[in-house]
Amino acid sequence: MSSLYLSFSVFAFIASITPGPTNVLALSSGSRQGFTATLPFVIGASFGAALILFLTATGLARLLFDYPEIRLTLAIIGTLWLTWMAFKLYHAPVDAPDGVTMAARPVHWQHGMLMQFVNPKTWLMAMTVSSLFAPVSGAALLHNLALALIFFLVTTPCIAAWAWIGSGSNRVLRSEKQRAGLNRLLAILLALSVWVALYSGTP
Repeated sequence: MSSLYLSFSVFAFIASITPGPTNVLALSSGSRQGFTATLPFVIGASFGAALILFLTATGLARLLFDYPEIRLTLAIIGTLWLTWMAFKLYHAPVDAPDGVTMAARPVHWQHGMLMQFVNPKTWLMAMTVSSLFAPVSGAALLHNLALALIFFLVTTPCIAAWAWIGSGSNRVLRSEKQRAGLNRLLAILLALSVWVALYSGTP
């Protein structure tokens, strides 16, 4: 059983450290608000992803497998919402503290948590975990809780690393034009990551 959790930890690390909507927004928030101010978003995102993983592993995955139209509807809604967020980020004023995007405002833990429910990458990850890391025998509830806890512990520093890189970008990007360029690049990456996740999870 320990080898299963070790394998899952490696899977969680790869799923969490690779580019995706959450990491791109953490990077953007880190560059605009700083590392410390982005930590609540990081913790909320990690908790939200772990919660979805737990719910999916304990039965929600069966519903999504049995009714693929529900899975597709959720994925499309999430993709459109995050694409709209990318559009807002692309056009957000660089130095406007009262901007309209989530990345331009102080981000809270609930932003990170609720975002996971419309993040196609999170749902795809949870569905994968449900099929690859199912309990071998008995104690399914404890097993799923352990997976959720491991995922939270692994994901938090991974997302935090992206926020830290974002905060460090301010020391490199001095001009407003450079910061605007970073925002637009992150907006494009956010949109691409969302649509790639949707395409990867579509049968």
